[in-house]
Amino acid sequence: MAEINYRMGAASALWKPTLLPVYALFGEEDRMKEEAVAAIIKHVVDPDFADFDLEKLSASDATADTILAAVGQVPFGSERRLVVVQGMEQWRDRGKQSEAERLAEGIARLSDSACLVLVAAAEEEEEKRKTAVTVKLDNAVKKIGALVACRAIKGENLITWVTERVQQEGKRIVPAAAEQLIGAIGTEMRPLEQEILKLVSYVGERPTITAQDVGLIVASSPEDVMFTTIDAITRRQTDRALLLLNELHHYDPKPQAVAPKLLALLSRQYRMLWQAKFLAEKRVNPREVRALPPDLAAELPSEGNIAAIAFKAADLFALSRNYTWDELTHALDQLLICDLANKGGATDESGPFGSDLTANLQMLVMELTGTFRKRG
Repeated sequence: MAEINYRMGAASALWKPTLLPVYALFGEEDRMKEEAVAAIIKHVVDPDFADFDLEKLSASDATADTILAAVGQVPFGSERRLVVVQGMEQWRDRGKQSEAERLAEGIARLSDSACLVLVAAAEEEEEKRKTAVTVKLDNAVKKIGALVACRAIKGENLITWVTERVQQEGKRIVPAAAEQLIGAIGTEMRPLEQEILKLVSYVGERPTITAQDVGLIVASSPEDVMFTTIDAITRRQTDRALLLLNELHHYDPKPQAVAPKLLALLSRQYRMLWQAKFLAEKRVNPREVRALPPDLAAELPSEGNIAAIAFKAADLFALSRNYTWDELTHALDQLLICDLANKGGATDESGPFGSDLTANLQMLVMELTGTFRKRG
């Protein structure tokens, strides 16, 4: 067998009509490779003997001799001894090609009780690559096994996969939402899967994911996530805000990097809401924010002035109606207390805020969205 074009959910094609001694997985879609490897392990290795009959190696520190010695051992309780080698893309480099040649020579001598799986992760312009690893190693694999192409899914096939993946989580997704998700995230399956799980968590008991859900939860950059988080907090959408806060930590796992920017932008947003509420009570039309009467303009701050973002005035005016003056004051107070605690100034008067920055941000979301006060 020369080459298998792998399809998600169709792993049995790898061992029908018979399991092969060696497979080399390559191509643009790493998520497919993960599924294929997991399926081979499940098919080949008896779970009771996995410690003996399954070995995972990394091509970064394994040699051809190491790999051949591992796969040459007699299986203890399974029909085959399975060895999975990740990182084979590193052996495409000229300095590793001698190892690839030695492995190619050894593959021809694999016993009937061996199964070797070589996995090359996707690299830049992977779709243009003409070899899985090297020409000699590819040819050796093809003589007794198979090259397994894990190609990117596109178009209607990708929409179908998104739909089916959502169904696996017990939900439905409308076609427009699936298209919007792919448009925002791209065609790579692993990021799409991560966003699907976020959406499933967000919709909760609702059975269907809509385009509106995708627009609310899925962001295409760290900056988008930051501003979407701020929007969720100021709209008092607790679950959505906590979900997005967690996403911010995925982009930058250091809370000391996330916290200052988030607090600064939140403070700015609440001050804009303060100005919007003040002007609304003075019966100012949002369209007039750019040219306020001098006496009103004098009562607004010179820095962080709502006139600088007059195009958002209508939204700010509408949102400010959901706040009382006491609530805006409380929000700004909580931002200050949280900031002081983050900088090591936590005291008995700091309320829920302590020395853990990640926990502080979570507590802040709860405070600003009114969760604690509702419970009280």
